[in-house]
This record gives sequence, structure tokens and C-alpha cells, in this order.
Amino acid sequence: MLNSRMRRLLQSCILPLILLSPSLTLAATVVRGPYLQSATTDSITVRWRTDTATDSRVQFGTSSGSLTSLASNAASTTEHVVKLTGLTAGTKYFYNVGSSSATQAGDATYYFKTSPTTGSSLPTRIWVIGDAGTGSTGQAAVYNAYRNYTGSTYTDFWMMLGDNAYSSGTDAEYQTKMFNMYPEMMRQSPLWATIGNHDGVSADSATQTGPYYDWVTFPKNGEAGGVASGTEAYYSFNYGNIHVVVLDSLQSSRSTTGAMMNWMKNDLANVTATWLIAIWHHPPYTKGSHDSDTETNLIEMRKNFLPVLENYGVDLVLTGHSHSYERSKFIDGHYGLSSTYNSSYEKNGGSGRVDGTGAYTKAGSLPHSGAVYSVVGASGQVSGGTLNHPAMFLSLNEMGSMILDVSGPTMEIKYLNNNGTVRDYFTISKGNTSPTVPAAPGGLAATAASQSAINLAWTDNSNNETGFDIERSSDSITWAALASVGSNIQSYANTGLSASTKYYYRVRAKNSAGNSAYSNVANATTLAAGSTTVTVDLRDGLNGYAGTQDTYVASGVTGANFGTSAAVLADGSDGSNGELVSLLKWSLTGIPSTAAVNSVRVNLQVFNPTAGTYRLYARNAAWSESTATWANANIAGNQGTEIGSFAPNANGLYTITLNSAGVALVQGWLNGTVANHGLTIRSSGTADGIDLRSREYGTVSQRPTLSITYQN
Repeated sequence: MLNSRMRRLLQSCILPLILLSPSLTLAATVVRGPYLQSATTDSITVRWRTDTATDSRVQFGTSSGSLTSLASNAASTTEHVVKLTGLTAGTKYFYNVGSSSATQAGDATYYFKTSPTTGSSLPTRIWVIGDAGTGSTGQAAVYNAYRNYTGSTYTDFWMMLGDNAYSSGTDAEYQTKMFNMYPEMMRQSPLWATIGNHDGVSADSATQTGPYYDWVTFPKNGEAGGVASGTEAYYSFNYGNIHVVVLDSLQSSRSTTGAMMNWMKNDLANVTATWLIAIWHHPPYTKGSHDSDTETNLIEMRKNFLPVLENYGVDLVLTGHSHSYERSKFIDGHYGLSSTYNSSYEKNGGSGRVDGTGAYTKAGSLPHSGAVYSVVGASGQVSGGTLNHPAMFLSLNEMGSMILDVSGPTMEIKYLNNNGTVRDYFTISKGNTSPTVPAAPGGLAATAASQSAINLAWTDNSNNETGFDIERSSDSITWAALASVGSNIQSYANTGLSASTKYYYRVRAKNSAGNSAYSNVANATTLAAGSTTVTVDLRDGLNGYAGTQDTYVASGVTGANFGTSAAVLADGSDGSNGELVSLLKWSLTGIPSTAAVNSVRVNLQVFNPTAGTYRLYARNAAWSESTATWANANIAGNQGTEIGSFAPNANGLYTITLNSAGVALVQGWLNGTVANHGLTIRSSGTADGIDLRSREYGTVSQRPTLSITYQN
């Protein structure tokens, strides 16, 4: 034991040595990062924070066991910023971080890949999150769901759409709600971001100061392939055949003559990439927790920036702010309020799904050739909203993130929720050749709706048109233009006609390559003055009706009958039960056989839906609710014409308006020319499933309904 005199003597000798010798000080500890910024084909910036100041050193190499290259900075700091240069494009590098005296962090999980050669089209995976920084268990679940989904597939880069740390974007909030939340992603994949309104509480874009600007290193001088912006508030970068424009919708001028607009025009004029993506925080179209009809930032981004982006052929625009997921159809040219939106703005109003109505397609990057606008603002929380913007194909009040897979001329996009389920998916496909002239529409049918109206319906035989022209004649010889409708419209109501008069119609498709041949000629005679229109709802329990039959059959249990179930199901793949197909049929007793059917709707109460499109088909053979099984139903062999479809995205009542083939089918049931075997409902995708209330369900209003409107 040392006595007190000796202990004091030793302390008086050793303490000055510790103070004078840096080599004897305690090693610094990494408390933030490392994380990756401003990746290019031959460079990347590595950043990290330590608890005490040291110089900065990064060792790196193409083998985790041989980090033979070195980049360093001699300045003593706790905020370490080291740029690695002289790298090889499209190459995986391992690295560690530390000081000249010690390695502070690094093992085989510390690695990155440089960007591929500009213009190349290697398969690329991108992760996108918005409004993520809540620090909630939901935020962690969204991250973990993506990590499980991507597995060993490398994330080439990821993007944050603003509100990256709630609620004021302080340094402490970034630490706990961003850096501590995504440690693996931070050190392995380059991060790009835009500023949101919560980030902006403590940051200023004009001076590029505050916690947000303290942690970012973005290419304001055009280092990553875009035109120099002179600011980290907005910038651009290249990755292979992708060009990304990052805008500041919060604090930079959103005017048509502002610095950001002038820079963007210059940047876009120099783009040669196959794909053009734009990101910012405030969405141009939303009816979530924010409203793009009423909020200034959202309106100005839509009115001022969308026309320019669309003129340069933008493909995908990603925003946050509304705490929901909203995804538009393939649209162009709509810069007004939601009340002014209609189908004429739709280049393709379908699902964009290869296994549904087909991918969204465009020839190269032609001006105003269509884009998808998506709100991805639910990576940290959901906040509801009406979610009914008419431009949207799908809107979900579900937490999740977006995954982009780009390969050559194809971009596949998915929305993955916090439970790891793909809730939306679509594809954009591009080519460098001009579109071909579309094929002629077929199956044109004309039906008298009243004494002053005739309804038209036709089949799209091409799917590469931008719209349809409708013509009318009184003698089938002399034709006059009647109307033009969008590419997703396959019906038209011609009103203001004379009673008891025959009219002739024809339709042609069109696109930038020209007009198709005409469809067949269809005619109809308006009803006589005084005739009446009647709508009948056929639903068990309504007005004494008891003529419904419904059940479902399962390919995995071929002998099972489900006729007494309170639900009917349709599913592409339901585990051991296999494919599930619904069968429904209504007796038409009580409707005159001489009635002229104008329209037909099927009303279904949905619960437990998953993403997907469900199709209705005419049934060509008899069946009975009490005996139908997969073994005796011969689903594929007895499947007739498709008569309608729907894509439910939430629980609730859905109305499917049958197409012209469906109207003709019900007309045949009525007049006896076609046997009434009802219809089937099938999933379009192997992972899609849906539950529907059946006639046995206790609440009458939720039972399946066939609604027929006819002239008597």
C-alpha cells in the first residue's frame, strides 16, 4: 500500500506528463456516424463525430483485410469531414475511421459502393423515406421492414424527403431520431436529403446555417454531375443513368424568376440521363394531413415548377409533408385545384402494374409524356386526411417506405408498409423509339339511356393511345366530331338528343404517332317521349328480395364447399388453401324481360384487402351455392368475358360499374338469350387477397348488391 505522501509524489510527476503528451490522452469515441455523403464515380465524403477533438483519418481499400489507402485531415475537430478521391467507378470499398493515433470505428460492415460510370444502366436499388424522424417504434418498424426486405441486395443510395428530425430539427433530435435510428444504412449507403418545415425551425437556407446544414455535405458546386447551384439547399446529382433534382420548397424562392428556378432550368437543359427524378418536401397533389388546394408552398410548387419539370420529361416526383402514402396515375399538365382535375390530364389512368392494366410507358424523355407524383410522408407517423385527391390511383393511411429498382429502361416502384407487406407497386417503362400508331378500338356498343341520351362503351385494343376521338352521324355516311376523351376512358354519354331518333357512332384511338383506324359502327335509337328510367337494387333482405347465391372455391382444398360462409374471398395465393375465387349470382325475377338495360353496378363491402386489382368475369356454366367446389367449378374453363374490375385500398363499400360486355350480359340474362350463371371474382396477382361480405352476413346493407338501371 502507498502512503499518502508517496501517492501525492507520484501524482505530481505523472499528471504533467499526461497533460503534455497527446499520446497518453484517452482515445476519442465516435458518437455520430460514420455516414456517407456526396457520392460520385470517383469520390465520396465520409463524416463522423467524436466526443473529443482529434485529427481525421480514413483508411480504405477493396478488401476488408487490406485497407491500404489513406485520406486524412490534420485539423483537430470533433466534426470530421474527409473526402476520399481517386476511387474507381462502381466499386465496393471497405473503410474505417479514426485519427492518426487510433482507429475509432470499422469492421467488415463498414463499406460503400461508388457510383457507376455516368450513363451506364446497372441495376440500382434506392430507398426513400419521408417525415421519418419521429423517434417512434413505427419509424423503427419501417426501417426494419426495409432491412428485412432488401436482405443482401445493396442499397445504392437513399433519400429523405424532409422533416428528418421532429419537432424542431435540433442537433439532439437528429442524433436520436436519425443517426441512432439508421446506423447500418448511414455507414453503408450514401444519403441525399431535402429540407422540411420541421428541419427549418432551426435552420436557414439563405445562410445555410443551423443543425440541418451542419450535418450535410451536398454538391453545391456540381461535383456529383449536375450544374452547380451554389447552395446545399437545392442541388442535383447523377447516378448511372439517373439524374435527381433536389429542391427546397420551404425557404428558397418558389417564384418563376427566382434563383432556384433559374438554376433548375439550367440544370435540366443539360440532363442526358435516361431517368429524371425530382424530390422536395411539400407535395403538389395531396389530400392527406395537408391539402394541396389551400397551402401556399404546395400550390406554388405545383403551378411554377411542375410545368418546367414536365417540359423536360420528368418521370417521378417524390415528396412528403402529408403523413400518408398517395400515388398518382400517369399524368401531365394539371396545375390547378383538385376540382379542375379530370381524365384529360391522364396519359394512363390505369394501375401501372404489369400484371394489371400494364406498365406506364413513355418514349424516351419527351416533353409532357407523363409522370407519377407520390407522397411518401408516412415513414414516421400517419395522420389521416380525406385521401381523395382525384389525381391519385391509390392513397393509404399506412406507415411505410418506397423502394425503387431501376434497370435500364425500366423502373419498378413499391410501397412497403411497416409490417413488411408490399401495399402498392407499379412500373414505368421507357424506350428510345417513337410510339406506334394505336390499334383501333373494338366492341363499340350504343345503348339508349333515355329519350335524350345514348351511352357508348368500347374496348381498348391498344393501350398505347393518349386518348379517343368520338364521331356521330345521322345516316352513317356523313360524320362529325362529337368529343375527345382521355386514354383511360372507354365510355361516353351523349346527351341533348331528340326522342325516338336513331344515331350512329364510331371511335378511334390516337397518340403522337397518329390516329388508329375506326372502330365498328354502332347505333341506337333514343327512347320515345314519356318512357321512364328505373333502378333496381337486388340484395338479400332488401324489400323482401332473397335471390342471391354466393360462395367461394379454393384450389388447395378442391372438395371443400364454403356456401354458408358470411364472407366470400378472392386471393391469388392463400397459403395451403391456394387460389381463392368468388362466385356470385342474382335472380332477376321482377324485372321485365323487355327492359332495355342502361347500366349495371355491383356493390361489394370490402374488409381485409391487400394491394391489387380484382377482376369480374362472366360465368359460363351452372353452379349451386351449396355444392360448388374447386373440383366441380372448373374456374378457368368456365371463365367468360371480363366485365369489370376494381382495386380496393381500404375497408368499405366499393361500386364496380360493369363495362359494355357486362351490360350486354345482363341484358341477355333478362331477355333469355344468355343463361344467368352469375360471375366470378379473381385476384390479378399471386399475393393479392380480399374478403367480401356475403349474403349470409348479418348487416343487410353490407351484403352483395346487383344494381340495374333500365328503361321501361
